[in-house]
Amino acid sequence: MDDWERDQIRSANVRLRSELDAIQADFDREMGQVGEVQRTLAAMRVHATSPNDLARVTVDSSGAVTEITIAEDAFRRSTPRGLTEDINAAIRGGAEAAAKAREQVLAPITAIVETMPDLGEIIPGAPNLRDLRAQLSEQPGEPPQRSH
Repeated sequence: MDDWERDQIRSANVRLRSELDAIQADFDREMGQVGEVQRTLAAMRVHATSPNDLARVTVDSSGAVTEITIAEDAFRRSTPRGLTEDINAAIRGGAEAAAKAREQVLAPITAIVETMPDLGEIIPGAPNLRDLRAQLSEQPGEPPQRSH
């Protein structure tokens, strides 16, 4: 290998290292926001009301029902079957609203994950962004731990 080839390899290595350093810096910046996103998701509560205003539900960020409130006059205005349908409609509405709200909260992280290469494929032992996305799609909890 002559000097010209060595210089070309060195130059390519410098460019690659620079690109990887920029990717790592972006990732580190976004990881700083993951904790706040997780806290927001854990605290999120979404409300939905049935079409006949007989039932109101509260759901968490995953769409799980945390509270159901029945209107005072629900038993006068409806039948058990009708009330059941209203409650189910409110639950479905709450789950849909929670999914939309969750998507909005996750949008900044999702955008970064979708535009960046998976570092684990480039650098052995680097954080895997696809794993991070999968973790964020699960139940709210503690921020994912980054391994070095």
